[in-house]
Amino acid sequence: MVMDIRILHDLSDLKETRFGQPPPRHGLSLLWWFAHYCVQIDSKGHMTAQYSPENGAFGFKQFCNRERLLPCTYLKYYKVGNLRTPGSLPKYVTENYTGYSDNSNTDRIIVSFDSKLNKFDKIYVTQHSDQKYFDQNHTYHISVGLMKNIKKLRRKNFLKKTMNHSEHISIDIHQPVQSNSFQNIGNELTQDIQDLSHEELLREQSDHSTDIPQSVQHYQTNPSQSEKCCCALTCCSLLVLFLIIVAIVYSLSK
Repeated sequence: MVMDIRILHDLSDLKETRFGQPPPRHGLSLLWWFAHYCVQIDSKGHMTAQYSPENGAFGFKQFCNRERLLPCTYLKYYKVGNLRTPGSLPKYVTENYTGYSDNSNTDRIIVSFDSKLNKFDKIYVTQHSDQKYFDQNHTYHISVGLMKNIKKLRRKNFLKKTMNHSEHISIDIHQPVQSNSFQNIGNELTQDIQDLSHEELLREQSDHSTDIPQSVQHYQTNPSQSEKCCCALTCCSLLVLFLIIVAIVYSLSK
């Protein structure tokens, strides 16, 4: 038995469902792409298909609805959004796809298509509950009004209006890993400089070993060489600080 499917009338409804988020999920970019490139809406609300899903364009495949996810109809259902089909969708939809069995390929659009009139009758968004089936509790009917609203927006504005702030936070908490990576690189550079400076100091001391008593060699350091080491360490510290600042700025700009 098909459950009642919630109809999403505006952007706030879509945002409330948290469909297509957080990244690496691709559902919101997929929906924006579909609204702008696959459907044309006239003054009467008829949704004409810009590309026929029957031809398999953009990776469209027939959806048999065996699990009764959607209402029974005389029209055929087609689904789109599988990122495993190479080259079928634009880069801004596929850019976060990992290639693994994770949330980066969980979202789909399913449409009922009237081939005689070349129009979409209903448009749905859903997500996988596992590798085979879709989640009835997270399946929604996109209204014509919402499609019109999406078509009016640039992609960045659409994402800004539909992404939840908490989802951004969940991504940002991983950013310190990048800062740590930069810091680790800086630490490695510091250690390398220290090792090289120490080796050079030992070589210079060795060159003067014939002139300096051995008992004195053990305690004496070369002033000019020490200054070089200090300069090298100072430069390296500044480099580490610069890399950390770059990482923080990059994190805040995401």
